Amino acid sequence: MRADDPSDGEAADDRVREHDRLGSSPAEMPAEARDREECYRDLRACDQALPATRRSDEPRPADVGGRWKWKGLELDPEANRIADEGLAARQAAEGRDADGNYGERGLTPGMRRIEAELEHGTLVPDTEKLALKSPDRFKEKLAKMISLEPDVAPAGHAAKIHDGIRYTFIFADQFYAAGVRDTENRLVDHGYKLVGRKPSWLGEEYKGINSQWRDADSGQLFEVQFHTPASWDAKQRTHDSYEKIQNLATKPEERARLRTYQREIVASVPIPPGALEFAPYKEGI
Repeated sequence: MRADDPSDGEAADDRVREHDRLGSSPAEMPAEARDREECYRDLRACDQALPATRRSDEPRPADVGGRWKWKGLELDPEANRIADEGLAARQAAEGRDADGNYGERGLTPGMRRIEAELEHGTLVPDTEKLALKSPDRFKEKLAKMISLEPDVAPAGHAAKIHDGIRYTFIFADQFYAAGVRDTENRLVDHGYKLVGRKPSWLGEEYKGINSQWRDADSGQLFEVQFHTPASWDAKQRTHDSYEKIQNLATKPEERARLRTYQREIVASVPIPPGALEFAPYKEGI
């Protein structure tokens, strides 16, 4: 599925099972549940219609002598070890045990509890699959950070990777602004601390709101994105082009073509009412 998706397999959909318990047909569901059920099924249909992002000819990362190499990027053995430790810490914070099962503790069970409290909106399909950034994408990001600021210790860079764990909430346009406020308030009520918010609804190549939070239990940073069905669809459709733009091997003319493609896709995404009311935020500023 997505490039960061660790698996392609068919998994049971927790939200579908929950909605099935509410009633066997939409007519039997409360109005609130019908709204969320329809939103979820529309997202599922869109997600299944999108092609896989990893091409069969894309070279796999190499890990030789403790070094990690991929797409012209490299981590030395020490930085690679730090990346592995960072990944292990995020896996523990996300909430799965050694067998891949969830209990009460952890970020993903926490996000599911918040989702259940919302009047409108839902987490995206396959949230459990997408919650953790894949090891190679995590290491790719760390390598880029080190190349831009080589004087900063790799451990310092790794600690700042806020999307090693990430979640996305979707709201229909008419509920978007209220839904984002409601979700942020519930995140705070559940003990998570907002450390950053980046609204991008006026962006030419991406629309949505990305926010960064800190988990009090583990101390780990994690990302929460807020989308409408249209902005989520645009993000999925431009994912391949985004990855190629970020690839150091992509030629300038190809990068320009891909940016034009992204702008064309994103231009069709309507700005939901109230979306422009959200201000950027950074902890300590």
